[in-house]
Amino acid sequence: MYCQRCGTENPDDAKVCRSCSAVLSKAPVTTEDRFPKTSGLAIAAFVLGLLSIVFFPTGIVAIILGIAAIIVIEKSGGRLTGRVFAVLGIIIPVLAFLLIFVLMMALMPALHRVRKQARTVACMANLKQWGIIYVMYTEDNNGHFFSGQADGTGCWWIDPLQPYCRDNKQLLLCPAAMMPYTEGGRNPFGAWKIGDDSGSYGLNGWICNPEKEKTELRGRGPGENYWRTSNIKRANNIPLFLDAMWFEAWPRQDDNPPPDEDWLSEQVNENEMKANENEMRRFCINRHQGFVNGLFVDWSVRKVGLKELWTLKWHRDYNTEGPWTLRGGVQPNKWPEWMRNFRDY
Repeated sequence: MYCQRCGTENPDDAKVCRSCSAVLSKAPVTTEDRFPKTSGLAIAAFVLGLLSIVFFPTGIVAIILGIAAIIVIEKSGGRLTGRVFAVLGIIIPVLAFLLIFVLMMALMPALHRVRKQARTVACMANLKQWGIIYVMYTEDNNGHFFSGQADGTGCWWIDPLQPYCRDNKQLLLCPAAMMPYTEGGRNPFGAWKIGDDSGSYGLNGWICNPEKEKTELRGRGPGENYWRTSNIKRANNIPLFLDAMWFEAWPRQDDNPPPDEDWLSEQVNENEMKANENEMRRFCINRHQGFVNGLFVDWSVRKVGLKELWTLKWHRDYNTEGPWTLRGGVQPNKWPEWMRNFRDY
């Protein structure tokens, strides 16, 4: 007598199979019972499971077929085999999914860095365009910058440059800082909004050619500190236009750094931007991993370390060895905690 489940030969009077302990029946055992077939579902699950290694959507089908194959094999009474193929059809896609997940987790930081670098490159490309705009303006005005005078309120330096911008308002926005503060943007990735203009770059306010009888401009002076022309020696250390949280600033060597990385994120408006109150903070923003991008008066564009900002020649009488520089004796613990790991200058 042969077992209908496993096909093992047993004595004629046996009641249970000596191999699998299944209850024996005296019904005749066919060749199909003695030599079970491999389940087609199990084979299909195994093949699709292998394909999921290179095309993972097939893994979902493989898992479904593998589960169905196991159920069918269990109910076949030993007439079907292929449990191993069915199990492999389930395990292989699961392992493939786990491998893809682990690889994605490992690559995400690298992809995030690449995206940040791409935004930095795009930002520098914007500033190079601004360099061309400033070149055209100064060439049309005997090498001089604009007077700084404007009617009413608003982003006063846009008006004289408007004919050279061709209404390309996107140039006002760093690709890493597109959302205005009024719409939920946060420092250092927010954008200022003045009237109809929104941007995330700011002008060094000392780059102006005010009328000579004026002793100050917009509450900042004295008048002889202004850079009136682009024809200047060592112009590569004179900042003109940079990443900023506000559209203008008149930095001084004794300005304090921002106390927090997201300083004034929820209060960036005209009333909070007070004249002569630590205006360097408007440029000291961690927008590009410890740096901001800047356009200089020699029309070059480069990255500037946040602590390096205090070493630039912002105006004619600016001390580049001031109290916030290494040469000026600044101590590491004097910087706010969020800036202490940045490079010293």
